[in-house]
Amino acid sequence: MMGLFEAAWVIARRDFIATVYSRTFIIFLLMPVFLFGVAYVAGQAGERADREAQQAQVALVADSQTVAALQQARDNLAASTSDLSFPRLIAVAPAEHPDIQARTLLADESSAYSAVVTGTLEHPVLTGPSKIDESVGRRMLLILDDARTTSALASARISVPRPDFQRVLTEEAAGNLHSIRHLMARGAQIIVFTITLLLATMMVTNLIEEKSNKVIEILAASAPLDSVFVGKLVATLGVSLLGIGLWAGILGLLYLFTQVLSDWVYLPVAPAIGWPIFILLTLIYFTSNFMLLGAIFLSVGAQASNVKEIQTISMPITIMQLMVLFLAGTAVSAAGGALPWVAYFFPLSSPLSMIALAVQSESLWPHLLAILWQFAWVAIFVRVAAIMFRQTVMKSGGKVSFFPALRSKKT
Repeated sequence: MMGLFEAAWVIARRDFIATVYSRTFIIFLLMPVFLFGVAYVAGQAGERADREAQQAQVALVADSQTVAALQQARDNLAASTSDLSFPRLIAVAPAEHPDIQARTLLADESSAYSAVVTGTLEHPVLTGPSKIDESVGRRMLLILDDARTTSALASARISVPRPDFQRVLTEEAAGNLHSIRHLMARGAQIIVFTITLLLATMMVTNLIEEKSNKVIEILAASAPLDSVFVGKLVATLGVSLLGIGLWAGILGLLYLFTQVLSDWVYLPVAPAIGWPIFILLTLIYFTSNFMLLGAIFLSVGAQASNVKEIQTISMPITIMQLMVLFLAGTAVSAAGGALPWVAYFFPLSSPLSMIALAVQSESLWPHLLAILWQFAWVAIFVRVAAIMFRQTVMKSGGKVSFFPALRSKKT
């Protein structure tokens, strides 16, 4: 029988060729692009739609001069910040009793007013529930203050130009670096997590198919079971790295020759550890993250006999992975304490946490220790998956050793 790594290489090459030369490989390449593209567009559109839906509307029940002053003040403030930062002001013709009209407008669900302003600039009245004071109330005070200041200066015939800074440009600021690197760390974690979860799900589905066709039993009879699992992990990893290489090449060509993506691909801030080392570490941590999660999915998939069962069993694992992602996120935002250290040392969150550390810290030695730590756990996870498959599915194995090579030497 072949050795562990030789058999794993043969199985990895078999699965890699079978996947790459299949018609579904094109769908495999397009799926992440489609997924991230739809997620980005939907996220941007949904975020703006949510902000617009949450933007308050305030009715102005006042004379035309007061309405014009408040509208102008609101436009000035929104021009300096954002239109969504201030409530929309809608002029309503005053009735005989403004207080009754204000309550009627607030009760009208079709208009959906959050507050009503009545009176004049000198004696304004804001009508609405108390919960609007923290949002609408404070912003209306800013608008009112700007309108009254402008009106007073105009009455005194004083013209005060709006201030502008004399700008001294620098290359970067520490606060800006921290903010951008925070977003970069979060983005890298989410991308690695999403791709890993997709690949692990695809791999375990293939395992179920081979198990139902008795292919896995044939492979297990001709090669060590550890080699079978390692080979399948390496094959799926190779397919994913090939896909990542193709995506990166296409994006690079678009950037170099068409400049279509130059406006948003350009990153003025590099990771703290530098781009070349960061890219290398990201690939390594992606590998370890996939091997760890893939070994868990293989051990679970080996217990299932059909796709329906694997969907039921894998749901708790997916929820667990989301919790792991949240744990790894503490390494991005936490200022200290024990929780980030738990994220660094816990095997399943260690790859994602160390990616964040590479973005935010220039130290190299923690990564050397983390890589050794993670791949030690990869070996443990693969061994446990093989033991579970042998004893629960193949009903064989008897007394099992975690280190069969050492055990064979003693005998």
